[in-house]
Amino acid sequence: MDDELKNQAEEYLNNWKRERADFINYRKDEAKRMQEFMKFGNEGLIMDIVSIVDDLEIAEKHQSEKDGLKQILNKFSELLKKYGVEKIKVVDQEFNPFYHESVESEPGGDKLEEVRSGYTMAGKVIRPARVKIIK
Repeated sequence: MDDELKNQAEEYLNNWKRERADFINYRKDEAKRMQEFMKFGNEGLIMDIVSIVDDLEIAEKHQSEKDGLKQILNKFSELLKKYGVEKIKVVDQEFNPFYHESVESEPGGDKLEEVRSGYTMAGKVIRPARVKIIK
């Protein structure tokens, strides 16, 4: 009877240790999920800001006096950088389907021309750059 109680106590202790380890792993996993949520929680807001930046860039190209728009664009760019948003580089880059979306392609083209800026947030592509592939 004594051995039976001892075996049962060991079994209970082992079960408790497993449950404790599972709980610790759960807490770690939940902390990682929360970090990911916090990192990408602003993505909707960022996408709205990015569309405003697009409009300002178009207006800048078609306006003769560019100082005012340039200052506004710089402020938006600083705001985006603050939240870990970076523009995808197109100039002197090869076409990469993870970062670029081709909207037009010339036969034998090997250079990229940006049609619309693309952005990454904390290393994740939130909007690919739209490009033309030209000679």
